[in-house]
Amino acid sequence: MPRLRPLLAGILLVLLACLGTGAAAAAAQPAPGEELATAAGAFVDSVGVNVHPGDAKAGWALAERLQDAGIGHVRAPAAGPDDPALAGLRALAGAGLQLDLAVGPGTDPAVAVDAAAALGSAVAALEAPAGERATPLRRAVRAHRRLPGVTVLGSGPGADSQAVHLDLGGRCPGCLADQLGSGDAAVQVTEVDLGAGVPDAVAARYLPRLLLANAGLAVRTYVQGQGGDAGPGLLGPDGSPTAAYATVARLLALLDDGRKQVAPDRLAFRLTGDTDAVRHRLLQKADGHFWLALWVEEPGWDPAGRRELPVRGRQLRVVLDTPVAGARAFVPELGTGPERSFTDPPGAGRVLDRIDLEVTDRVLLLELLPRRGDGAAPRATTPPPEPAAAAPATQAPAVGGAGQAVTPTTTAAADPAATRAAAARQPAAVDPASRAPLAFTGSTALSMLVASVLLMLVGWAALFASRRRYHHRH
Repeated sequence: MPRLRPLLAGILLVLLACLGTGAAAAAAQPAPGEELATAAGAFVDSVGVNVHPGDAKAGWALAERLQDAGIGHVRAPAAGPDDPALAGLRALAGAGLQLDLAVGPGTDPAVAVDAAAALGSAVAALEAPAGERATPLRRAVRAHRRLPGVTVLGSGPGADSQAVHLDLGGRCPGCLADQLGSGDAAVQVTEVDLGAGVPDAVAARYLPRLLLANAGLAVRTYVQGQGGDAGPGLLGPDGSPTAAYATVARLLALLDDGRKQVAPDRLAFRLTGDTDAVRHRLLQKADGHFWLALWVEEPGWDPAGRRELPVRGRQLRVVLDTPVAGARAFVPELGTGPERSFTDPPGAGRVLDRIDLEVTDRVLLLELLPRRGDGAAPRATTPPPEPAAAAPATQAPAVGGAGQAVTPTTTAAADPAATRAAAARQPAAVDPASRAPLAFTGSTALSMLVASVLLMLVGWAALFASRRRYHHRH
């Protein structure tokens, strides 16, 4: 029996270590209802625009317009050394914009890479022609010493990121089948065609919803710059900003985090009430404020009948497991000032843990101000200034609940009345960041392996000690 005491003690210690590891792993699992936020800075960085810069003068004017909107990424056709468009690309690069250059069909990859290298560190990606293998372009990029870290886009083998073209054809962003997958692979949406004939007012609602839905699934989404046969874009034929430009610019201004991309936290919340067709995206800034984007994903345009469709608002409640110090509701289509603010309800022991809202097909941003460690309320952030003026909004949001009304930043008129066609409801897209992780993770497997090794070592040590005692006695 004395010979077994070291072995039994070792086994007991290893079992306790295993139990501790299992308890720690269980504690690390997110609680039910918790959702991991997307960094607000990462979302802003995911927005890009397709452009044709032209000459240097046009390139500088375009760069100024995009910078005013908070957009830092552009996609443009690659230009050779004798192409006049190269001057426009130089202007965009000189303004600090990051370039994705789409190589034309039949272009020698070495020639395309040499021309791109002349633009310096502004080149972030080179895109292989549609239908051609990305491997030759990837080899040329890797062999060029002046293009370190440049991403190669394309389809199939040889591409660092898969390029996806979204053609909505006048349908709403959530009306199409999922084309981005689970988000586990690197995907970039290089083109978005809303569809010919889509009104600017509808584009002002579709594009923000598309950008938010793609966050976390696509590394970047490039929308149209100047509209045309593919539908409206951020700029009109004369380069003037559209209603979509103003809405996207306000959305990015509200979520701008000064190029910070901190690791976001989780928030435990749930949506109750009339949540049919309601989509959401949870974001967080470096100051700890959560921003919950909400919208109704239903068609606002009938491409067959070529008419706008009214979308019924949804009355819902945001229930928070952890009360907040306050909240504010913003509607980027209407301005950058808060449309409604919420504070702790009156009465002893009352906390702000539920907020009643009406959500429409316009994106609504709900800023949640968490309490500080000492229980004090944080200071609310100052709304950003208005971006460049664009076409006025048409309807004020309907936001209900226990809050104080704030004067809207724009004057609103009523939407045209029309009979809404019955639209097929689409299931809510699952955010990969919010999926429950597997209980048996890599860290758990490593801990179990270490515990097994320790158990073997203790067993060998006990056996060796027993053999030494045996030989010593005999």
